[in-house]
Amino acid sequence: MNNDLNLTDMTYVVFDLETTGLYPNSGDSIIEIGAVKIKNGKIIDRYDELINPNTKLDEKIVSITCITDEMLKNKRTEEECIKDFMKWVGDLPMVAHNAKFDISFLDNAYSKYKLGSLNNIVIDTLGLSRYLESNERYHNLATLVKRYDIPWDEDKHHRGDYDSEGTALIFDKMLKKLKLNNINTMNDLLNYRFIVIRK
Repeated sequence: MNNDLNLTDMTYVVFDLETTGLYPNSGDSIIEIGAVKIKNGKIIDRYDELINPNTKLDEKIVSITCITDEMLKNKRTEEECIKDFMKWVGDLPMVAHNAKFDISFLDNAYSKYKLGSLNNIVIDTLGLSRYLESNERYHNLATLVKRYDIPWDEDKHHRGDYDSEGTALIFDKMLKKLKLNNINTMNDLLNYRFIVIRK
């Protein structure tokens, strides 16, 4: 990947994970991977897969995600899905909102299934929002879609495919704002550790 390319000319994988809980090191696992590839403001590819965690979901998770045990019953394993997803990602930079959460689950999966280490650049739109809009108090996804005038259905929130698309459209508008801060290339952005959490 050429880090000297203009940020707005690069292809990104914007992704979101739904999980059985908050703690990958305590047995929680991924139940949905939703992602899009975006370039020049256009979504050019999509990835969405439900995953069988081989455990009954907590009612709170069902309530938040609307994903049920029945929906996951005949789906593939986490190991199979992670391998396919990361093959689809390749070496592209990855983007997520509150990316540390999602990356903790990917890192845990890499460790569990002996896949080596995740070496992609990872950009956090939460950190990016705090940098670009430091005067604003709230930086959650529901707030950002309104701030950036992105069409949004709150009832579809907390599903991987829907959240990744919303995050991608926000991120595209953020890239344009970065130019105003004289951040034009990936090499420029790599200097901001609270935005790029993996490089």
